[in-house]
Amino acid sequence: MSKNCQITWQPTQEQVDKVILPGMQEIANQCAGYINELQCPPEFVAVMLRDIADAFESSVIEGESDCSCC
Repeated sequence: MSKNCQITWQPTQEQVDKVILPGMQEIANQCAGYINELQCPPEFVAVMLRDIADAFESSVIEGESDCSCC
């Protein structure tokens, strides 16, 4: 997501309540499960999440964004 999208797009309260917060909770629960299953430190999962975030950010930089503002 470009900085322009980050500045101009804002989720609605309904999106926050029905999609964003539950999605974040689900991801957190999955990550806690990975920590338990792998018996790894939480920092390892943090690195996994950063890699995922980096992949999303780099795909936008490469022009793959479907954001109408970019």
